[in-house]
Amino acid sequence: MRWRRRRRPFAGKLEGLEGLVNFRDLGGLPAEGGTVRPGVLFRSDSLAYATPADAERLVHDLGLSTVIDLRGEYEVEQLGRGPLSGARVGYYSAPIADVSGADDLVGHYVAMLTEKGPVLAGTIRHLACAGTLPAVFHCEAGCDRTGVLAAVVLGLLGVPEDAIAADYAATAAAMPTIHERVAVVVDRLGLPPRPASLPVWEPEAALMTRTLDLVRERWGDMQGWAREYGLTPDELSALRANLVIAA
Repeated sequence: MRWRRRRRPFAGKLEGLEGLVNFRDLGGLPAEGGTVRPGVLFRSDSLAYATPADAERLVHDLGLSTVIDLRGEYEVEQLGRGPLSGARVGYYSAPIADVSGADDLVGHYVAMLTEKGPVLAGTIRHLACAGTLPAVFHCEAGCDRTGVLAAVVLGLLGVPEDAIAADYAATAAAMPTIHERVAVVVDRLGLPPRPASLPVWEPEAALMTRTLDLVRERWGDMQGWAREYGLTPDELSALRANLVIAA
């Protein structure tokens, strides 16, 4: 399926999506020297849940150029890519899977930053390239892996930590539907059901705040993380040029 892409940058709020429940624009947040550019970088739950009408709106209204998929190979094979797989939109696979276990979510997020640092850095490098934007990145729920990548991007743009944490927590509104979907996916893939004794967690700002505290302890800041994983000053400058509107 092919749709005509909008030529002008999207400059509004995309409302009324049918299948996506955790889709939002990262634009408008305060950044170092300006504001994150609206209409060019979006985060989402899995685009496999998009309806054909959703896909048409993403291509036509947003002028989408790139889908960045953070799911692992098994997830993509079993759950698919949705209707955008037939669109003339670039597809970039950046699997954040098979990360070591941790005692809590904060430890899990730090493990992603450590063990999947090269994958995350490659994704940042891709976002810094000409022609990649507008882009959307997603995992399954659009919370954990997507939340970590959002924190990396926003941190490198100089977005204040409280704003990064608030963006992470904004997923809470979608969690009832996401939990229902998880149960369906677990059953579909024949995985063990989630033990009823485990508490149902919510993405709270404090979880991302603690994650960013550990980033500061280990790397100094997100710039230090970027240096460790090979991102150059020129690449980070290109990222900021793509994503920040100067004040």
